[in-house]
Formats: sequence, C-alpha cells, structure tokens
Amino acid sequence: MSTKSGAQCVHNLGEQDAAEVFRYPIAPFSDRKPRYLNTMLDQNALQQLKQLKTDIIESKDQGEGEVRGSQRRFGFVRLDDGRDVFLPPDEMLRVFPGDRVKVNVLTDDKGKFKGELEKLVNSPLTSFTGRYIVRGQGHFVEPDLPRFNKLLFIPPSERKKAQPGDYLHCKVHRHPWKDGKSQAKVLSKIGSPEDAGVEGKYTLCKFELPFGWPAEEELIDSRANQREDLRDTPFVTIDSASTRDIDDAIYAEANDTGWTLQVAVADPGAYIEAGSELDRAAQQRASTVYLPGCTQPMLPERISQDLCSLAEDVERAALVCSMQISQSGEIKDIAFSEALIRSRAKLSYDDVAAHLAGGPQLPHASIEALHQACGALRKWREENALIMPEQADFHYDLDEQGRITAIVRQDRNDAHRLVEECMLAANRSAALWLREKRGTDRALYNGHAGFREERLESIGKLVDHALPEYSDAPVQELDGYRRVLSAASKADSPLPLRSIMARMLQPGELSAEPRPHFGLGFDCYSTFTSPLRKYNDLVVQRCIRACLDNTSGGDLSDDAIAQLQEKLRNVRQASRQMEQWLQYQYLAKQPSEQTYAGHIAHLNGGGFTVELHDSGISGFVEARSIPEKLSFDADTLRLYNDQQNYQLEQVVTVKVAEIDPFQRKLLFTLV
Repeated sequence: MSTKSGAQCVHNLGEQDAAEVFRYPIAPFSDRKPRYLNTMLDQNALQQLKQLKTDIIESKDQGEGEVRGSQRRFGFVRLDDGRDVFLPPDEMLRVFPGDRVKVNVLTDDKGKFKGELEKLVNSPLTSFTGRYIVRGQGHFVEPDLPRFNKLLFIPPSERKKAQPGDYLHCKVHRHPWKDGKSQAKVLSKIGSPEDAGVEGKYTLCKFELPFGWPAEEELIDSRANQREDLRDTPFVTIDSASTRDIDDAIYAEANDTGWTLQVAVADPGAYIEAGSELDRAAQQRASTVYLPGCTQPMLPERISQDLCSLAEDVERAALVCSMQISQSGEIKDIAFSEALIRSRAKLSYDDVAAHLAGGPQLPHASIEALHQACGALRKWREENALIMPEQADFHYDLDEQGRITAIVRQDRNDAHRLVEECMLAANRSAALWLREKRGTDRALYNGHAGFREERLESIGKLVDHALPEYSDAPVQELDGYRRVLSAASKADSPLPLRSIMARMLQPGELSAEPRPHFGLGFDCYSTFTSPLRKYNDLVVQRCIRACLDNTSGGDLSDDAIAQLQEKLRNVRQASRQMEQWLQYQYLAKQPSEQTYAGHIAHLNGGGFTVELHDSGISGFVEARSIPEKLSFDADTLRLYNDQQNYQLEQVVTVKVAEIDPFQRKLLFTLV
C-alpha cells in the first residue's frame, strides 16, 4: 500500500507547478471555474492530485464489521479481521446493534482501537417486538432485542392508539445514520400486560413461530401393504399422565442370551408425503414448541394426537426397531420393520416407578424384562460411553390468566431412566444401522464435537492439575475424551471437574454424515423416536424407509439441514424466554425479603448465575455487588480473593435485588 505524504506528492509536481497551485486561495466549490482548473493544472498534475487523494484514503486503517451493543451507551464493531473496535456513545447513536458498517480505526496511546463511522453498509433490522413507553412528552417503543438499549420514537401518526405498557409489533420507520434520530411505526398491538395469555401471543410473534395449517387433505397409510402384523405383541407406553401425542411404545422379553427389546415408533411419514404442503409446514415449524399453557404442535392435532398417536387399545402404524440386548448390555442383531401394533396400556411414569419400587403392581409382565434389559444397557454405557448428569424437571401450575401460581420440582425416577435407556438404545441402533446400510450416502445424524477449540488450553491445564495420570489423553478424540470425562466423574477432587468441563463444550449439530457424539460418548448417533414432535426425527424415519426399500433419498440438503438447525435453536430460545418471563412474574409476587437456596450454575468475570433448588429459576449475582474485588480463573471457572471463593455447584443463599419480567432481567444479591 502506498504511503506517500502530501508534501511528497506536491514535490513531484515540480517547483513551478506547486507554486502555482498554492499561490491562489481555493474558492468555495460553487465558485470554482473549470477554466481555472484546466489552465492551472495540466493532465499530469491532475493525475498526481488524484493519486494524493487515493493515497490518503489507502493510508487510513479501515475495516468493515458488525455493530455490537452493550449494557451502556457505548458499543463495539467486530471487524471481519477479528478486532473489536470501540464505538463511543455519540457514534453509537447513529447505528443499531447488528448493523454492518465501515469504520476508520484509530489507535490510542494504550493500543486500544476506537472507531469512526464511515459508511452504513447494511441494516438488517426491519421489524421487531417491544414495549410501549412514555417518557415526558415522548412516546417510544423499547425494542426487545439483545444488547439494544435505546428507545425508538414513535410519531403520533404511527401509534395506532397504543397505550403505555402495551406489547407491540413494530417496524423501523427511520434509521438514525444521518443525525442519530430514529423512528418506529406500530404494525400491530399484541396485547396489554393484563390480557390473559399475552405472554404466549407475544412469544409467538417475537420468534415468528408459524401457526395455522394448510387445507385438510385425505390422509391414508401409504405403507399399509408393507406392514408386519405385531398387534399381538403386548407393547405398552410410558409417559406423563397428560400426554396425548404418544410417539413410542416398548416391549421386552428375556431369552437365552439376554433380552429382545422392541421400540415401536409412530409413523407419520407414511401419511405425509415428502414435499407436500403439510410436510413443508412441519419443516417450517421444525419442532413442537412447549410454551407454558400454550403448546404449538409441529403437526396438526388430528395427526399427532389422534391418527398417529400410539394410544391405548387402537391399531396404529409404527416403525419398529428390534434389538437383541446381551447380558452385558451390548446391542446386537438390529432390525427395522414397518408394522401394525396395538398398545396394551398407557402407563404413567409415577405408576411404573411405584411398580418397580415394590408398590402397587401393574398387570404387564414385560415391565420386569424391560427393567432388566435397561439395567444392562445402562451398565454398558457406564463402562463404555458416558452418563449425563441428571437434571430435575419443574411443573408449573397456571391460573386462568396463564400465570404461574406454583412451581413443583419433579426429580427423575426409575421409570424415566427405563424409558431413557430404551430411547437411547433405539436411536443409537438407528445410527449404526443407517451407517452400515447407506455407507457414504447421506442420511441425518446428531453429532457433538466435544470441547470448544478456544477452551482446549484450559482443559489441558485442568487435567494436568486434577487428573495428571490423564495428561497425555487426546481429548480431541472420542476415546481420550471418554476416558477423561469418566475419570472426572469419579475423581475425589475439591473441584467440580465434570461441571467445569461441561461449560466448555460445543453445542450439538445435525449432519448428513455420521460423526461421533462426544456428549453421549457414542461413535455415532441419530434420533427417530419423536417424529410427531421433531422434524429431524421424521427425516431419519424416511431415510430408514428408503433403506428398507433398497432406494436412496429421504435426506435433506446441506442448506436445509442448516435452516432446520437454526429453527430448532429459535424454538428452544422461544420456550426458554417465555419460561423466564413467567418465572420472574411469579418471583416478583413473593415477599421482597424472602431468601432462596440455590447453587452456582455458571461463572464469568462479571459474576455468576445462581439456579434456585426448589423452582429452577436462574438469576445473576454481579461481582461488583460483592464488596471485596474478585479475580476470575477461566481455567477452573471460579471467582476468588483472599477471603472468598465462588465455584460451580457451590450452594449459596440469595434474595432478589432487581427484577424485570418483561426484560427477563433478574439480579440476586448474596445473603
């Protein structure tokens, strides 16, 4: 890149030309005359001045990147080259978080980067949801967007009779790039805080979750002639008492070498043609969304709760995975078939758990065989794979407004573990069977790549310190990862090793090729046991059916897989945010001085998240709220000083310091 100075460029004009250039004052642009320029500057001189302008521009440190907000008025630009450039408040007024901009990068005496906005390249923010706020004479919307802390003015003509506190769906009416002044217009009023169920309506709008279905069409079992008759096999279903979209039924019996385990799964794919309107609608949804008091099904209820649900004592189409389980828990002789079944009973987790504990006995002989087979499967996983730590579920009692009146903790029991082992075995078998049958052909698998690349150094230090005998274990490979995680679970260490390592993992991903699943410790994994609720499971069923027909197909393109992955993340985020909203509403009604027991679930340099034992509600304790300054150890995930130490899983007592249910903001203070 050229770095000529202006003086050098002028020198190259020649002494006489340079003198002529600087002899006359430069008139305002409107007063300049082309004749003067043509007279004073020959073609060579003009070219030199053009080059000067180019050189000045090229000598600047410039870059493009994405604007990122903060909790305060300033922000940052994450440049494409990886640098984070500080944007002061006056510059941040002219942009939205998420905008793509070009900036001039200045470096101060301490080597820190400061940005000057040069050009708005793109602004992806169009529509959004938020809350209507009046400040003095000004009417604004408070956008419900991550790290977006500015209010957008709503002109009188664009308010649509909205009232303070209303939840709105809005559109950007004026971008602030020119003068720092932005405007929004109201597209629709979602509801007021007092409206029953407004939280569900708002969540559906914010996350653009689809609703409504294409026109009903006749649905028939396209595979009726290929089905094996298994109506005499005494399958049973085990689920929550209120469940109506029943995906799976199970059966086991003992034999000379262990047990035969059969998992029958609902077969909606036999009724829904790939690429049909209904199929596209299901793909757009990606998953059933379980919002408290507001479930959005992936498939119409006439399919998920009637036609394909494996209800008690009715004939249903199913895709059946048959496995031979050895005494040591190995899975052998995997087979798939399309079948017609008739479930003998709809059992609840509580009833089966009581049966297994010696309480009231259920009249189903296969329960004992299922229990024994699943015990062997779990033992094999303990020795050859990984057992994920158990987490409690929480049940919400809701009033007529859809607000939480009570939260009941539900710990997992032996019935939950029995069903879990059956589903893990069937899903692992599906992955192994597909890998064998399809070879290099595409299908759909669930992969998990283990530790995040940027945390490998911390993992190395942690293992060297706490598990020195495993220092040479290759944690980037499945076998080494399994050995280290297994040792961490059993180690007698003052550090919660397993919890620390769990916070350094990558998220799982869907892929067209079989990949290791580090989180479960399996060589490959897939899921097909919830096709009424998850679109990827429906796709895997189609891949299995294609193999049964000795054909290819049934899979998704790479773009479709990426879109499905993103939709699944969106669904999970929607569910989590609505839960938080209702949880914080519930907590806000409790006495202000009430204290709560919890444990530290996550830490960073700014503080730590505390999860309450009795409700599962999570809030944040800011490090600055603790009088003595704390240091953060990124390798062991702890905050500490000479007097105090805060570590993952540590039990603490807290009370509410600040709460805003709509913003999903909850700050705790230590008691």
